[in-house]
Amino acid sequence: MDLFIASDRQLPIRYYVNEAIWIRRGCFSPPQLTLPFFVEVEIKNSYNLPIITQYIREFQCQYKYTEMQILIKDQTILAEMHDMLTEQLLSNHMVSIHPLLPK
Repeated sequence: MDLFIASDRQLPIRYYVNEAIWIRRGCFSPPQLTLPFFVEVEIKNSYNLPIITQYIREFQCQYKYTEMQILIKDQTILAEMHDMLTEQLLSNHMVSIHPLLPK
């Protein structure tokens, strides 16, 4: 998986076939995740990262407060996601972004 998104609330699954992005229920939980609900995200092209940001923002709009953890394997994607998310997320939601540590 390219990244994991965990939350204190149930996360929706999504399939963006044309953009080659799959957000599906996680079956393997990295030890770094401390929140109960998570999805695995597979993304074939980093140019489509704004779709992931939009997914997170739409999720946050459903609740007054959420807590999220994002674990990212690739350092380039990590830097891009950090920049995009710090600019666009709602202030009353907590998001932490970390590199995915190897097993």
